[in-house]
Amino acid sequence: MGVSRASNGIVTAAFGIGGLVAGSLIGYVSDRTQNRIGPQLCASVLYVVSGLVLYFAKHFYQIVIFRLILGIASSIADTMLFTTVADVYPANLLGFKTAVIFVFDNVGNMLGPLLGGKAYEHMGVGGIAIIAIALGLFELCMILIFVRNSLDIRRALANSNVTQVGSLADNSGKHTIDSESSSTDTHSVVESDSGFTNVSIISKAEQMAGPTVSIFVATGLQTVIETILPLRLFDKFGYSPATIGIVFLIVGGVLILAMPAVGYVNDTVVSRHGEYMRYYTIATGALCVFLSQIVMSLAGSYVVLVFGYSLFAISTMVVIVPAQSAFGDFINSSESHAMAQCYSLAWIAEGLANIILPPIASDMFASRFMKDGLDNPQTGKDYRNEILRPGSSRDPMINLKQFLGRMPNNKAFLKSVGLE
Repeated sequence: MGVSRASNGIVTAAFGIGGLVAGSLIGYVSDRTQNRIGPQLCASVLYVVSGLVLYFAKHFYQIVIFRLILGIASSIADTMLFTTVADVYPANLLGFKTAVIFVFDNVGNMLGPLLGGKAYEHMGVGGIAIIAIALGLFELCMILIFVRNSLDIRRALANSNVTQVGSLADNSGKHTIDSESSSTDTHSVVESDSGFTNVSIISKAEQMAGPTVSIFVATGLQTVIETILPLRLFDKFGYSPATIGIVFLIVGGVLILAMPAVGYVNDTVVSRHGEYMRYYTIATGALCVFLSQIVMSLAGSYVVLVFGYSLFAISTMVVIVPAQSAFGDFINSSESHAMAQCYSLAWIAEGLANIILPPIASDMFASRFMKDGLDNPQTGKDYRNEILRPGSSRDPMINLKQFLGRMPNNKAFLKSVGLE
């Protein structure tokens, strides 16, 4: 289209803006209307619309609109996917189900670029648009044919549990007393589910701060590593883009194999020791993330670096899977109908992390570590003294200014992704 390379940044930003706007609204709308299918149908229709916009796109602004619509659709689909799973499954099964979602997400991330690249080679942009339209229509058909409102399933399960309690009371000879209790329980379940009580998320913020921050940090680190790792492989080992790409394929395969195990172990721990163990699991994952960073920083060979990156990827899942599950735990243990709003927080945290952290990391890497040398002892001391040691006791921007010798900017990030 003859636009500047820097204009790609606008296209990238459009996806994030659409996602953040939709993520902040769709949770409230779904909870308010007590409808999970409507937003899913909306997302599938938007995928089709985005494909049509791309197919007929002749101008740059149309590409921006395509990405904006795609960001909205992706935000709605992701939020509702985690929400519907959390609506139905109890705490001792939620971790594994969440991990399975991430497995298929990772499969899509691996196959998408490969299939999309082949389609582009043979059919151009029109081929990509046709694939987007076909997948959107397929999703729409699957939802219409197979999907039920997860809140209807949730109510049915709740009423079934109440009926079982009443039956047990009859068998134990306590019909009079326990039938009244059962009647009260049934009323509370139906009343709770028929209206929108919406216990304020803000008033319970301290219970969700941990999972939200964990998702922000873990997904932000993932994006940072994906930005910095190619520079590291090229600068230290001189590897070609093809060899660098193999690293991501290897780690993607490792994640596909490891994520179900992460979910299963998380559910087993919760079943035996209670839901509070989610937070200990998150802390364990955070420690493993720290250790993986040490392995990657000290790696002297390609194999060790791939091992460190694989350990990092698994460790972030050890953080993210229980953090995602903790939202469901919170709502399931309360009278709130804010399940979708909780999971929209997770999407917003991820989106903000992907926007904020990579430019800062790229600036630090290019301005000090790459410029002064990765093994420069003074750079390591400055990083320890100006970033690690003060931590949150000092304004983060002051930490960065002291380390960089100036205020941070996004020039290194734009250059790393070919936009400058």
